Parts: sequence; C-alpha cells; structure tokens
Amino acid sequence: MTPLIDVVFLLLIFFICASTGHLRELLLPTDFAAGAIGEKAPRQIEKPLGEVRVKLRRELDTTVFQVEGLEFLELEPLEEILRALAETAIEIPVILEINGEVPLGDALSVYDVCRAVRFRSIQFAADPGLLRRK
Repeated sequence: MTPLIDVVFLLLIFFICASTGHLRELLLPTDFAAGAIGEKAPRQIEKPLGEVRVKLRRELDTTVFQVEGLEFLELEPLEEILRALAETAIEIPVILEINGEVPLGDALSVYDVCRAVRFRSIQFAADPGLLRRK
C-alpha cells in the first residue's frame, strides 16, 4: 500500500509542476461574420485600442516618420514620443508601416528605438496583396 501512495503523491507533484509553466493565452481577434454567398463584402478591420502605428515613407531623398498624425524628418522627436507612450503602457502594440522605398537602415533605426524604449510587441505591417500567391 505504501508504494501506491508514493506513486500517487509523485503524480500529484508532477501535474502541479507541469501546469504552472504554461504561457497565458491571449484573445485573438477573429472575424466570424456570416458573409454573402454571391458577392464579396469588403472586410473592415477594426483598429484595436491602444495601437501605435508608425509610418515611414520616402520624400525627396529624406525619410519622413509619421506617428499619431505628426510628421518628423528626424528620429529624435519620434523617439521622444515613443518613449512617452512606452512610459504610459509598454504593452501597447507598435505597428511599423514601411514604404518600399525607405532604406533598410532607417527602418532598423525605428525598430531599435522601439526596442530601446521597451515596447513588448513590435510588428511589421504587410500589404495583403503582396502575400497572395497566384
């Protein structure tokens, strides 16, 4: 009888230890709309609360940084705004929309700034038309 009790306690300890190391599952936004059969309805994507979009585009051999409707020609003011946003809530997702003409060095500089101010989620936006295979 004693070995059976030992096995039960060992199994209990195993399951307790195995269940504590799991990552927390987060709610993913999913579109469950019924949709039309004969026609394609335009799909509207809702902007999640607290999302920060940083857009980079090229104008006259200069990279223009845009965040929250403000445009900058230098990285320092953008860094100040991102630092202020990160101090408020670092869990806000940052989405980088980078035009194809922007040099890779500028894109990586913005990514590095986002990492330096400790944002937890930095994502890159992609054009869905470029992702479809024909």
